[in-house]
Amino acid sequence: MSRRWVLIGIAIAAALAGCSRHETATSRSTETVAAASQRVGAFQISLAVRPERPVVGDNAFRVALHDSAGHPVSGASLAAIVSMPAMGAMPRMESRGEFRETGAGVYEASYGLQMHGDWDVAISIRAPGAPEAEAIYRVSTNMAGASFVGGSPAAGAPAVVDTSVAGPMAEITIDPARRQAIGIRTEPATLQDLKATIRAAGRVTYDETRRAEISLKFSGWVREIHVDYVGRQVSRGEVLFTVYSPELLSAQQEYLEARRDPRGGDLTAAARQRLLLWDIAPSTLDDIASAGKPMEKLPILAPVTGVVVEKNVVQGSSFTAGQTLYKIAPIHPVWVIANVFQYELPLVKTGMTARILPPFPGEPAREGRVSYVNPFVDPDTRTGEVRAVVPNPRGDLKPGMFVDVLLERDLGRKLAIPESAILYSGDRRIVFVDLGQGRLAPREVTLGAKAGNRYVVMDGLREGDVVVTSGNFLVAAEARLRSATTKW
Repeated sequence: MSRRWVLIGIAIAAALAGCSRHETATSRSTETVAAASQRVGAFQISLAVRPERPVVGDNAFRVALHDSAGHPVSGASLAAIVSMPAMGAMPRMESRGEFRETGAGVYEASYGLQMHGDWDVAISIRAPGAPEAEAIYRVSTNMAGASFVGGSPAAGAPAVVDTSVAGPMAEITIDPARRQAIGIRTEPATLQDLKATIRAAGRVTYDETRRAEISLKFSGWVREIHVDYVGRQVSRGEVLFTVYSPELLSAQQEYLEARRDPRGGDLTAAARQRLLLWDIAPSTLDDIASAGKPMEKLPILAPVTGVVVEKNVVQGSSFTAGQTLYKIAPIHPVWVIANVFQYELPLVKTGMTARILPPFPGEPAREGRVSYVNPFVDPDTRTGEVRAVVPNPRGDLKPGMFVDVLLERDLGRKLAIPESAILYSGDRRIVFVDLGQGRLAPREVTLGAKAGNRYVVMDGLREGDVVVTSGNFLVAAEARLRSATTKW
């Protein structure tokens, strides 16, 4: 009998140990998911992502880098570009990660994703004594891990031909008939007066600098309510409610007695100043002096024009000194807070015009001025808040409403090319230049701000250079094929 219980105990212990190992493996798998090791250039590389399924916001890479003999490669310089191509009205998005070495041949970097979807990851590798190499991966918020797409051919191996724009490309010659069949179109790089347009989602809110709270500096009771509901519009100087206060009544009596005393000039001024410090309006004090008797129901006036956003009293309520009784906020003008993506923030300056697209069909667009750019970026959305002051005399822009905001920045006269002429290869930007007589050559360019469907060219082209704007992916494929054939 005892032997049977011993066997049962051993079986239970083994099962628990198996569960523990399974849980440990499971918990570790939630930390990072690594792609299989791949050969790129002179290196063996494996990439791990953390968390296992990338999320919108902060993520991390971990790279294990070895040489062809399997030894860890230390002292290398790695950089990652994580990008999503432009889709429809949505511009191309990009974030970067700089790796730091955390162990022998182990490098880690953090990066951010601005939205859900599939992202391309281009990792460049530079190490002493070895040619530069590049590895291309794909990550997605819809799946775990990273999938290897391609990269630099392994050292000593025949080149693999693909249709991507990554890697070397050769100058090619295409005859006119084939150019027409492929659908190649060209356009010269020209100097143009450009304006960058930023479209952002915005929300309407109150002007925080003009909001007011009504709290009295004495205790008492509410006698009559004149402004009796939240949302009511009030004007500056309008009576909100009347109050009765024994100490206020006593202070009024002292003021009147000082006025009756022919020698009470200083006492009169002191009594009047006391009431003014209690926020009693000068016009109310003049009424008390004219009547010659204290007011039992003293009126409390609105300090600003706006709408009542909070009301904490009813008729007959008692209140204490410092208690907030009303809150009033103006609705003309209003603030519009726009959320601008981080890569567009350098184009935003205070004082620039902000166009507010109409929230209702048929309404004209409004114009305001940017008054403030938040110095911080939201870590979850990777956007910065931009505040515009917008006139609202009719009150139809209501706080809490969502609107579209257009911000325009004059870039001046710049050399520009169409967006369709640009091919992306990791951190490089490539265009094909038409050299004449059917010859097309790849050229790396440095781009500046985007203005509509054009990019400013900072370096790599001169005015008059003719670039391919249509059919350039087929041109890139043929250029890669020529380059690979030559090497082979």
